[in-house]
Amino acid sequence: MLRIAGLAILATFAVAAAARLDLGRVVASVASAHPGHLALAAAACVANLAFHAARWAAVTRLPVGRVRFRAVFDAMVAGFAVGIAVPARAGDLVRAHLLARRTGLSTVAVVGAAAVDYVVGTATLVPLIVLTGVATPLPDWGRHALLLTSIVAAAGIALVLLFRPPAEDLGPAGEPDAGVPSPRLVARLRSGLAAARDPVALARAFAWGLAGWGAELAMAWATLAAVGVEPNVAVASLVVVATAAANAIAMSPGNAGPFELAAMLPLAGLGVPTEPALAFALLLHVVHLAPAAVLGGIALLREAREA
Repeated sequence: MLRIAGLAILATFAVAAAARLDLGRVVASVASAHPGHLALAAAACVANLAFHAARWAAVTRLPVGRVRFRAVFDAMVAGFAVGIAVPARAGDLVRAHLLARRTGLSTVAVVGAAAVDYVVGTATLVPLIVLTGVATPLPDWGRHALLLTSIVAAAGIALVLLFRPPAEDLGPAGEPDAGVPSPRLVARLRSGLAAARDPVALARAFAWGLAGWGAELAMAWATLAAVGVEPNVAVASLVVVATAAANAIAMSPGNAGPFELAAMLPLAGLGVPTEPALAFALLLHVVHLAPAAVLGGIALLREAREA
C-alpha cells in the first residue's frame, strides 16, 4: 500500500510539473542530443554492468572452484531486464534464482552473496561522495546523502560480519564446506556470506565497485555533453549520487519517475532550465535501461531455451 501511495503522489507531482513544462522544448532537446556522446554513455553502461557482475562474482563462493563470470553476468542482466517491467525489485529475486540454477547453490545462499555485494556497492559510494565534497561544496541534500550512505554502509558491514558463517564451517580456501549440511534457511543464508571472511575477495569486490561508480560518472558526463550542458566531475558526481539514492528505494518498474527527478536535482541547483534538465534525465535513464534490456532479453531467451 505504501508503494501504491508513493506512486500516486509521484504521479500527482508529475502531472503538476508537466502543466508548467514546454514539452515541445523537451522533445527538441532530446531530438538534438549528440548521438556520439549517447553512444559513449551506452558503452560506459555496458562496462558498468560488467564491473557489477565482477563485483558480485567476487563475493559469490562455491564449494568447489569459482563461479563463472558469464553465469553471473547473464543472471544479473536478466534480473535487470525483469526489473524494467516489474515493480518492487522483483528483478533481484529473478537474478538470484537464475544464478542459483547456474551454480547449484541454493537461491537463499545466492541472496546472501547478493547482500554482501549490495553492502560493498554502498560502501564504495561513500568515497565518491567525499571526493565530490572536496571538489565542490555539497548541497544540503548531498550532505544528507553522505550521512545516510555512511550509516547504511556501516550497518550493512556490521550485519554481514555478525552473521557470516563460522570459520570452522568453511573449507581451506574460505569456501562453503560441501560436507557441512545446512538444512535450515538461516544456515543457507549465512553460507552466502562466506566471502566476508576473505579479505582478498572483499578487496577485489571493492575495486570492482569503485570501477563501477567510475563508469556511472562517465555515463553522466557523456549524457550531459549530449544535451549541451557543460559537463564537469562535480556535477556528474552529484547526478550519480542522486540517482543511486533513487535506485536504492525504487518503487516503479525501471524506477521510472524517481530516477528522472533525482537526475534533475543537481542541474536545478546550477540554474539549468527545466526542459533541458528533463531531457538529460530521460536520456540518462534510457542509456541505463536500453543496454540492460537488450542484454537481459538475450539472457532470458537463452535461459528459456535451456530450461
